[in-house]
Amino acid sequence: MDQNICAEIVSKVGKDSYSFSNEPVRVSEEGYKYLMEDMIREAKRLAGLLSIYMDEITFGYSISQIKLIVVYNAETCDENNLKFDQVLRTIGTRNIVDEDILSLDQKLLENIPKFDCLLQPQWVMGKKLNILHPSAGEIRFFNISRVLDLLCSGFLRDFFLWEAERDIKTREALWKLKRLRRLVDLAKVILRKEEAPRWDTYMETVYTMCDQWFEMGIERYRMLMWTIREGLCILFDLISELALYFDRARVVNLKTDPNISIPHGLIVTDQIATLFINDWTPEMALDKMIWYRQKMGQFITVLPASFALQLYEYTKGHNAFSRYIKSCFTTEGISGNMERSYISLERAKILNHYLNFKIKLGMSLDDDTIFHCSLRDGSTLAKAANMMNVQKNKARLKRIQHVLQGEEDPASGLVEEG
Repeated sequence: MDQNICAEIVSKVGKDSYSFSNEPVRVSEEGYKYLMEDMIREAKRLAGLLSIYMDEITFGYSISQIKLIVVYNAETCDENNLKFDQVLRTIGTRNIVDEDILSLDQKLLENIPKFDCLLQPQWVMGKKLNILHPSAGEIRFFNISRVLDLLCSGFLRDFFLWEAERDIKTREALWKLKRLRRLVDLAKVILRKEEAPRWDTYMETVYTMCDQWFEMGIERYRMLMWTIREGLCILFDLISELALYFDRARVVNLKTDPNISIPHGLIVTDQIATLFINDWTPEMALDKMIWYRQKMGQFITVLPASFALQLYEYTKGHNAFSRYIKSCFTTEGISGNMERSYISLERAKILNHYLNFKIKLGMSLDDDTIFHCSLRDGSTLAKAANMMNVQKNKARLKRIQHVLQGEEDPASGLVEEG
């Protein structure tokens, strides 16, 4: 997608200039030590753990992503920790993978490469586990499901809102720009591309900007504005190439009655919905996302119908995933998956900060008493909050479904956030 075309479409939103906030700052070694003391105090609330793994993916000298993997003892799981069979039924990726944290049980970690072929779990402390890898026949399906998860769970939303609203939280934007490497590399694996000049050059520019941020002066903001717009265009290019690949390579043999409507599944999580449509083009998708945002107050990712069809058809040979996918994609209108497991996210975030501080200070990641604490089971308040989230999401799904089926006026707004 051309940047000029993107700019022309986005200009309909009416934002002329960017604003920047939450700037990154240099932190001294003494500053890290002070923050670590806070982490240690907070971490005394943590549940007992079986082991800690980190996923460190490197490209050149830059780290694309560090993912903390927290493996809980079965005895310490509270109501926010689902058992393996429950997690597997909800495909794992969309429902348990946060931006940079996994919190799961032993059996799921052993099978985690099936959910993301780029994950490379590295043992930090605790019990070493046997990591199982999927067969060659399985890997293509899992890659496609993971790409869909990444697109639906935030990448398009972030870049769209940055460019449309132009209110940039700089520190968060820099981090997410570097994480785009994960999606680009997954797409290259599926497309069997050794090189993608535009994508690769863009990622090199992103890493250069991030690594030299404090030395660049005012020019860094011009580069940040360019990378945000170019990133949105690259996402649309990536989606276009994957859609063409699905059509050209016939990854699955689709046998659909022309008189039956295709799945136009709507996947709903806390903040995100995804619509699958025929005759998808980047320009049309961007137009629709702007319209939904203006009329409904909700960001809705718009993807080609072939993405839904591929995933739907693939599940026929994978019983463990079939039940979940069929709850998200139907041939009779719209359906959605309402299951969402938070899995002790705040506890894992504390550990993630703690380990990153130790890395920056060059400290050992050996066993630490911080990992051997106890936590009281979930409170009544936590259970009530989870129940409210479920009810709120069900109401939002019903509202969006009525709007997309023409049964309700979009101008009346969506369910308010609780």
